[in-house]
Amino acid sequence: MTVLSDCFVSVVAPLQNDAPIVRAFVAETMAVLRRSYTNYELVIVDDGSVDATVAEVASLLGEFECVRLIRLSREFGEETAITAGLDSVIGDFVVVMLPNHDPPALIPSFVERARSGTEVVFGVRRQRSGESLWVRLGASVWYWYSKNFLKLDLPRNSSQFRALSRQAVNSLVQIRDKYRYLRLLSSDVGYAHSGIEYEPVIRNPDKAQRSFADRLWVSIDIVVANSQHPLRFVVVLGIVGGILNLFYAAYVIAIYFFKGDVAAGWTTLSLQNAGMFFLIFLILTVLSEYIGHILVEARQRPLYYVLEERNSPVWIADQERRNVVLESHAD
Repeated sequence: MTVLSDCFVSVVAPLQNDAPIVRAFVAETMAVLRRSYTNYELVIVDDGSVDATVAEVASLLGEFECVRLIRLSREFGEETAITAGLDSVIGDFVVVMLPNHDPPALIPSFVERARSGTEVVFGVRRQRSGESLWVRLGASVWYWYSKNFLKLDLPRNSSQFRALSRQAVNSLVQIRDKYRYLRLLSSDVGYAHSGIEYEPVIRNPDKAQRSFADRLWVSIDIVVANSQHPLRFVVVLGIVGGILNLFYAAYVIAIYFFKGDVAAGWTTLSLQNAGMFFLIFLILTVLSEYIGHILVEARQRPLYYVLEERNSPVWIADQERRNVVLESHAD
């Protein structure tokens, strides 16, 4: 007879246009939870799907216990959808996973590592299969830049698949930044963390992968939201440009006083103008990006809006369990 672990495990799974894989994912996940834990829940967050995803999940609520559906009013993005799930989970340990990539069979391994004292356990992909050469090269440059210049604690090839203790979840949900990146925030809260290597699965190969341009914009958002390095970089460029112009001004004055016949310096003047306009536009570009982020954060709007919530008829698997202390004894 299998001994069930006496802890409450919540699984958060964001969905968007995943109707073809919902049933298989839910069935596989619930099978793992049933044979491993006395109490559990599967929280599915629909991020503005326009296909039959919601209808598929609704049909599964009557077949499986302890499943909840949170339907967002529109598409807010994967990171925000995960946040919506974290805001509502009640488990002692919370597992975040992407239905199209992460294998439910590894849930017990992740939770067991978290129970051993590691507050944040994240998945590490063994290889970046299925990605283009440009994406792999871009990822290598990104991790190098993050480590050496941004000083961000971003584990290489880490994924959204992770297990979080209740303490880590309580800390993460306090962060209400509009530009969110769970892989970075999980390390930023400061709790002990470690990785587990695994091989991702592909449930729906027809689903479009994030493009190189999308990954680039996400990287820019991460840099601007978490580091002042670009600002410091343009400050240095501005100082260097100013010093060069001081030397050029001294050169012009010297020529004026010590050389009578001054030829028109068209080439030099053109190079100087081109260099200065380059610095000006670069500085304006970086400042504009930071100002845009400040504007979004200053609005203080909610991260998301919930359209509806649905639940399975059975909310708690172990009906005899009660988190109530009847007696207490003071030392």
